[in-house]
Amino acid sequence: MQDHGPIRIAGAGPSGLAAAIALAHAGREVEVHEAKSDVGTRFIGDLQIIESASVGEPIPRFLERIGVQENFYFRAADWATFYDARGVARVIRSGEPYGWFIRRGAEEGTLDRGLLAQARNAGANVIFNSRLGAEEADIVATGPASPDGLAREMTWRTDEPDRIDVFFNHKLSPGGYYYLFILDGIATFGCAIVADFKRIDEYFAHSLAEAQRLHGFRIPEQTRTGYSYMNFHLKHRATNGNARYVGEAAGFQDYLFGLGIRYALTSGHLAARSILEERDFDDLWQNELGQKQEISLVNRFLYETGGNVGLSLFVRHAARAKDFRTYLSSWHQGRWWKSMLAPVVRRVWRHRGRCLHKPGEHWCRSRDTEMKVPPLGPVS
Repeated sequence: MQDHGPIRIAGAGPSGLAAAIALAHAGREVEVHEAKSDVGTRFIGDLQIIESASVGEPIPRFLERIGVQENFYFRAADWATFYDARGVARVIRSGEPYGWFIRRGAEEGTLDRGLLAQARNAGANVIFNSRLGAEEADIVATGPASPDGLAREMTWRTDEPDRIDVFFNHKLSPGGYYYLFILDGIATFGCAIVADFKRIDEYFAHSLAEAQRLHGFRIPEQTRTGYSYMNFHLKHRATNGNARYVGEAAGFQDYLFGLGIRYALTSGHLAARSILEERDFDDLWQNELGQKQEISLVNRFLYETGGNVGLSLFVRHAARAKDFRTYLSSWHQGRWWKSMLAPVVRRVWRHRGRCLHKPGEHWCRSRDTEMKVPPLGPVS
């Protein structure tokens, strides 16, 4: 930690801004350096979700605890329609929301713009078009460096009725899923995969055609399309010298469904706490996030190895459950057999080649080092 001058944060994503908000509220001088010209430039105004099932604390209470206000689009999710590979539809419901929809991007109403306004109102100095090296930063929040999951998304304005559809089919979205969200006049269609990245455009086209075959929803001429990466790896330390790595720069991610916003906000807040309370950042995040990441790795292994038969069982059990949030929470609970399986998964999926993940020593999944993926961010 710096003894004099402002606390310097590299990156103005959710994790960096969450740290800035906590530090500024505590009266500390904060500089956030963002290499891009605005926040949220990776995204296209698309609908995303903050999961509310991995821990018992509901998202509104979590946001209040870390000092984040709800000054962005924020809508509870307590229902959805799940489809298996045969196209069989099943409705899932929960008493308490299993998640909250938000929007991402460089426009009003998004999480990114909301956090930016809160950081500035708290007194943080956010500097755009400014690239800060990790060796100069107290907190590194620069986002994903290497793809462990890839999504292509399209978003548009619509007057069609609300819909939350998730399709589970490894043939059309290998290792992932595809989805159609229509809420409050905004539609987002996406295809997320964890393998065969070079064919993402092909998977996107085929999954979109299948979703349209089932529903016949309209897509206007004016749409926005973009790509985004997911980053996941396991480590003992998320520090390097004076720098604390947060969000996907440190691989903090729930690997099961690739929902990482809660992890981003949590890790950013913990980094701020480590500075304010002069506590070891690695102790803080290991206590709150370490076991959850291990469990999510095992969940991801089960999700992929079960194939479409396993996904059909998942969809059926989710629909039969009295409460989907409770059912999904059970996936995130620590179990003795998951603890025993975790070392096996790490051994099977261990990376033995060149790796771009940061910082320091860590475990990451085996990947094709020559693999090419589309450029990060919007394409239209």
